[in-house]
Amino acid sequence: MATLRKRYVLPLRRAWRRGVFRTLRAIARVLAPHPRATRAVGRFFAWLNYTLRPGERRRDLTNLRVALPGRPDADLRHIARESLVDASVGALEFLQLVDDAIPAAQFLGEVAVHGREHLDAALAGGHGVLAVGLHLGHFGKVPLWLAQAGYPVTLVIREARQVPPGYYIAALERLGIEAIRIEREQAAAPRVLDALRRGRVVMIYLDQGVKNDGGIEIDFLGKRVPMPAGPLVLARRARAPIVPVFLHPALHEIVVHPALAAPAGTLREDDPTLHALYRLAEAEIRAHPAYWQWRYRRWGRD
Repeated sequence: MATLRKRYVLPLRRAWRRGVFRTLRAIARVLAPHPRATRAVGRFFAWLNYTLRPGERRRDLTNLRVALPGRPDADLRHIARESLVDASVGALEFLQLVDDAIPAAQFLGEVAVHGREHLDAALAGGHGVLAVGLHLGHFGKVPLWLAQAGYPVTLVIREARQVPPGYYIAALERLGIEAIRIEREQAAAPRVLDALRRGRVVMIYLDQGVKNDGGIEIDFLGKRVPMPAGPLVLARRARAPIVPVFLHPALHEIVVHPALAAPAGTLREDDPTLHALYRLAEAEIRAHPAYWQWRYRRWGRD
């Protein structure tokens, strides 16, 4: 059975996903001159996703009940639907951006920034900065704002298999963002260390999936899950401060928090920096639950 799945089912699934990606990319280009139409089509795709995938819908609601105990089911259903809308619209707009169908200024919009002085103070130390964020809302706005504001920004990403190799890397470089792709063939750690030692702002996402990262088990949003540990260890090696940078989508603002010292010694679950980061991340997600993807593999599995 495992051989059958590997030989036939997985290749068919990947081919389907590649086809969907190509279709979405074409649709995004056609819609680029029409922002209102982009949002309408994104909302339609979200409705299809919510309606035609009952198993995923049930999982979303189960996860929401765990993370937001006491909230009425009507509220949770609304959050689940709006989360899909935000993700669908965001995906179309991001494809428009990376295909040069819309300018960076249009994608970024009018964004207020609070706490920029914390980032400037951290950079002044001369060891680079590990900027940590979340997949919250149109999360690509954070590294884009950093680049547009003149910061030397490096983004650590994992490209999906349905995306042509290097597609996002080339687009990010055009936007002034150095990219480090997580891949099996080449370890990301030396490249992250090099970027920090060059005094760059290295952007990673706290809720990124863990494969061979040496993740650490923590309590997060009511579940026991593995979360990335490698970036925090690298920050310690580079003596780089850690600066949380979060997007508040509904308020059109980016908030930069005061720097945290990199963990000292062997990273443990009770490390004060690790604890502070993930409690802060929980607070951000619970304050803006309709902008986080509740079916992410990094957290959504039982």
